[in-house]
Amino acid sequence: MYAVHVALRRSAYAVTCERGLASFASYTITDPARLRRVPAEVRRSGIAVSDRQVTEDALSVAAPVRGADGTVTAAVSIVVPHADAQVPVLAPAVRVAARGISRALGWQPERA
Repeated sequence: MYAVHVALRRSAYAVTCERGLASFASYTITDPARLRRVPAEVRRSGIAVSDRQVTEDALSVAAPVRGADGTVTAAVSIVVPHADAQVPVLAPAVRVAARGISRALGWQPERA
């Protein structure tokens, strides 16, 4: 069943990247080429930032929550008014919260 879910999700993502998105706000990413770059940036940084992409007045920062096997099973995020947004302050707090939840679910971070 998980394989079917992954296949459907990848198919929907491919169609979205090909066609682009409907715009919810003036900052919504609608360009397919730009949209394709977003997942790589999220993987690189470990967080997802939505800056006025859904509403003109909000910014959100999210981080992955991992299950015991290391797969991403959920996310934790914070949404704040854009005027008060400070991603460098919010990102570490969201990462710590996600990491704590992940550990409670049995995830063990890789040791360097």
